[in-house]
Amino acid sequence: MKRHQQEIATPDNNNIDTVRSHKPIFGTTKWLTYAAVFTALAIVMKFLGQLLTLTDSFKITPIYAVWLIAAATLGPIGGGAVCGLSDLIGAIVIPQGAINPLLNLGCIMYGVIAGLCFKLPTRTNLSRFIIAGVLCTVFVTLIFDSFAIWVWCKYYLKLASWADRALSVYIASRALQCAVGAINIAITVMLLPLLNKLKLLPATRKKRSLTV
Repeated sequence: MKRHQQEIATPDNNNIDTVRSHKPIFGTTKWLTYAAVFTALAIVMKFLGQLLTLTDSFKITPIYAVWLIAAATLGPIGGGAVCGLSDLIGAIVIPQGAINPLLNLGCIMYGVIAGLCFKLPTRTNLSRFIIAGVLCTVFVTLIFDSFAIWVWCKYYLKLASWADRALSVYIASRALQCAVGAINIAITVMLLPLLNKLKLLPATRKKRSLTV
């Protein structure tokens, strides 16, 4: 009876098991291979996004799902590298004018921020994906990327049509990017069972059942 009482009184923080991960270690051949695969896959998704462009401000691209998974698997450095390289190589393979370095910086930021989100001490990778997706969509895709395009068109290219366009107005016009972000978050959530089965995601902690 005394033993049972002690087990019931065990603090909640001690009633957790670590769910281990098979994430590749930074700098190893496996890590580089995964980075290359994610980069190639992201370029394919970038091309698919060009086919699904509905308007200048609304493009249904699944590239963000690949970026989120890459950041979860490879961490902030790997995530930033995959996002930056796939955007740069994609811009070369699918040329659409001069490369905007600010936009490329935004892509790197996306991977870094997402990777850092997967280091949060949350109990599930589902919450990490949602947090990473929301933060990156709002602060990188919507705000920073809008700023990058606005500066590029207004001050570098000096386009007449952008002369009187305010940054806040342009950001508001790209609000549909939030819908694109939501679609990509949904894709990653649907892929969670497969990713968990492959054990590519960061380790999580789950409660152990109490012994009565």
